[in-house]
This record gives sequence, C-alpha cells and structure tokens, in this order.
Amino acid sequence: MRLYEYQGKELFKKYGIDVPKGELIKLGETKTFIGPAVLKAQVLSGDRKKYGGIIIAEESDVGSGISKLLNAEINGEAVNAVLVEEIIDTQIQYYVSISYDTITRGPILALNTAGGSGIDAAKTYPMDITQGEIPEVELDRILRDAGFVAEDIRGLTDIIQKLWKLFIAEYALLAEINPIFKTKDGALIAIDSKVIIDDEKVNPNEKRFISMGGDIAILASGGGASMLNMDSLLKYGGRPANYAEYSGNPKADIVTALTKKVLEQKGINALWVIGGTANFTDIYETMSGFVDGLKSLSEKPQYPILIRRDGPRQKEAGEMLRRFSKENGYDMHIYGRELPMEESARMVVELAQKFANR
Repeated sequence: MRLYEYQGKELFKKYGIDVPKGELIKLGETKTFIGPAVLKAQVLSGDRKKYGGIIIAEESDVGSGISKLLNAEINGEAVNAVLVEEIIDTQIQYYVSISYDTITRGPILALNTAGGSGIDAAKTYPMDITQGEIPEVELDRILRDAGFVAEDIRGLTDIIQKLWKLFIAEYALLAEINPIFKTKDGALIAIDSKVIIDDEKVNPNEKRFISMGGDIAILASGGGASMLNMDSLLKYGGRPANYAEYSGNPKADIVTALTKKVLEQKGINALWVIGGTANFTDIYETMSGFVDGLKSLSEKPQYPILIRRDGPRQKEAGEMLRRFSKENGYDMHIYGRELPMEESARMVVELAQKFANR
C-alpha cells in the first residue's frame, strides 16, 4: 500500500527524521493559516507540481489556495486533503531512498547529490537485510563514493540509519525522501515522502488461511505465485488441505503462528512449503519461524515435508533445516532454485500418496 505524503512524514517523525512544520486540512474542515506557506495536495499520483497540485501561497492567499486544491482533481484523483507546510529555503537538495531490487534480490540504497532527480539517476548500493544498523564506516564510504560533501556526511548518515530502521520495522517496500533540503544553518529536512508498505503489514490477517479439506497442507509465500502453485498441485491430482500464504519479509513469529495453524489440521499426508525466488524475504528468518512452529506442536508430524524456497540466506536456512530434520527424525525433502516449483508440486503429490498407502 502506498502512503500519502503526510502519512509517510508521520513515519519519518516516528523514526526521528526532521520534516517541515505543517498541518493537514481535510475536505469539509475550516482552519485559519498564516502564510506564506506551501500547499500540497494529498494524492497518490506523481507529478503533482506539474498538474497544479503544489502551490506557494503568500500570506493573504493561503485560504483561497487551500479551497482551490480541495476542489481540484490531480491526474484524475480527487483531492480530499491538503498539507500546509512552512516554506524551507535551500540551495542544496539531495535524494535518498531504500527499496528492493530484483537483481540483487535484496534492499538497495539509492543516493543522488541532486534532489528531485529520482532513482533512475541515482547511484545504488546493495544492503544486507540482516543488519540492524548499517556500519558507519560503510555509510561513510558509500556517501563519499556517491559524491556528497564531507560536511554533510554525518547528517546524511543519521538520516539513512533512521530510514533503514523504518524500512525494516515497518515492512516497507520503498522508503524515499525526495528531496532532502539543506538549510542555511546546515540542517537536513525531508521535504517530501514516498513510502510503500507491504500489504501484509497493513492487513496482516487478510487471506492468510482458508481451509479446503484435502490432505496436503500448504505454506506458501507470495500471493500470485502461491495461486499458480495451487494450480500445479491440482494438475497433478493433489488435494490441498488449505490455502495459507505469507508475503513480504515476515518475522519468525508470524510464520510460527501460521505453521501451527496449518499443521493442527487433521488427516494430513504431506506438507508443502513452497515459494519462488524471493527478492527480499530473509529465508533463514522465515524457516526459523517454521521450525518453531513444528516444535510447538503437541504431536510431531510423521508425514513427509517438502520445502522449496529460494532467496536471501537460503543456504544457511537449508543447512539449518537439514540439521533439525536429522536430529529430530523428520522426513524433510529440502530444495532451492534447482527444483522447479511445478516439479515440486508433482513430487509432494507423490509423497502424499505414498504416505497414505503405507
């Protein structure tokens, strides 16, 4: 879910990132403001300024400017709220964002010494999703490499650390500040926000578990991929016991709870833990949650468990699962990207049939 600018800035403030002083006014509200001020239509479409969605209002024009925006449409989207902010003077603008990259299959930090330019013109640096905090030495090297002046490196390091904490803790898919203004006294202020939150964070219980009455329990990752995998299972004659899906980069406790719910079903002949190549899911973290879910069961499953997952820390996850399986007597079949997902569907159907006919 993409957040409105004001919502993104509320998150910035929560994590200690400075934003301009401002107040939100919604359609139907009446407030008096003393200008000058910048008036910003709260819409999700881009290029607001190009389409008249940002107005610099003098003292006498603030009220009329707000009325104008609240009766406007920006790129076909009705304006229901306006953010009224103080005007920040600057001669220097920067760009900073953290997002997920399909090439590195992990988060990337994007930087540009020219604010307003966007990610396409930025220098990008892959980040380690397992880091709670980025080492300052690493950030210093990155910022110097990106061309930032020495006097701003400390302040930018502070902003990036806070943005990184937001990105991880809030399950963000994108956290962008564009631009950052540098004021006359050297302060760095987040002038605009673009934040996209994983839908699983916004609606954590939505479409998590649906009982289907079959004998193959399913723990799937990724909404679209999980439906395709379900089709493959049915193609090979499998009978799904449930639809259960976790997306994004869930914490271990979320996977633990879902695992327990799935495996408490009766009449199960196999478990299929399935997902494609994840770009940003910490596979070790999710599989640790899966193992904790197994440990929490009052009765250990005797049926076969086929796991097909791939993504960051897959190697460590595979080693951990094999060790756990051997030490505790589970019948686990563990695979990564070497096994096509459709082939894993055929295999789990075969395993379930063998277990049922044992």
